[in-house]
Amino acid sequence: MDTHNNPPDPGSLSYFWSTNFKDHFTSLPLARQLVLLGLVVFFVLTNLTFFRLATILSRPQPSRRPRGSASHPTHLLIVLGSGGHTAEMLNILSQTPSLQRDFTHRTYVVSSGDDFSALKAHEFEKQLLSDLASTNVPHPEGTASNYDVVTVRRARRVHQSILTTPISSLACLSDCFAMLTGSHHDIKPARPSRNKYPDLILTNGPGTGVIVVLASLLLLFLGYGGPPTVSTSANSKDADKQDLHAGSGQMRSIFIESWARVKTLSLSGRLLKPLVNRFIVQWPELVKSEGERVEYIGPLVT
Repeated sequence: MDTHNNPPDPGSLSYFWSTNFKDHFTSLPLARQLVLLGLVVFFVLTNLTFFRLATILSRPQPSRRPRGSASHPTHLLIVLGSGGHTAEMLNILSQTPSLQRDFTHRTYVVSSGDDFSALKAHEFEKQLLSDLASTNVPHPEGTASNYDVVTVRRARRVHQSILTTPISSLACLSDCFAMLTGSHHDIKPARPSRNKYPDLILTNGPGTGVIVVLASLLLLFLGYGGPPTVSTSANSKDADKQDLHAGSGQMRSIFIESWARVKTLSLSGRLLKPLVNRFIVQWPELVKSEGERVEYIGPLVT
């Protein structure tokens, strides 16, 4: 029995397409067809974008890596801000034991015109070097004073018009791209103890930190960043070579809310809360009011 000429089942999807939707779509004016196609493309791209961002933000915890060394470089990027933000951040870092051994390279990001923060970063590194020399603690060769201070254009100046803020923010974003990829003019030539991309981005509230985190997410979205952690055999020499930089340069981010924020988050905190890998507050009241994704591990400023 010949079934090729049988009409499609009225309840099938092919019947609906061939007799209803297709006829209705082709009967529309060309302008409406283009609008409808545009909406479909927009819907698909939006879903793909959200899926990609969800994949980036829900990345698994990095596997345990060897302590930082010339052969296993680790890169910490610290965002400094005018006045109190810089003082708090450097206070927190000063309590971090073996900072120079854990992170073989440090990059301090300051906004244009913030000479105070740049000066404090240099002084902090000199103090670290002095403390390391006085304790005689062994450290990887060439990593003790291995740091950069990078100046990016300010995202928004005080009293700047809201109309011009997007322009200055885009200029800041451009500088952040250059800084994260290692092409910024303030960055010294690449050294073995420095990864091209940061392993960790640390910020505590300045507006520049928001732009830095956004720039890192855009780079990750486009596939930039260090190689992901891979599963390798411990008995394979080739695997050891492949694993040398595995899991590095992944630009994970930690936001530390200012000690001055007791009951409400800062604007930077509200913007970055859904975007960073860890969100840390220094008062337990904020955990109660902000709920998910907020961690309280005690006051970090002494």
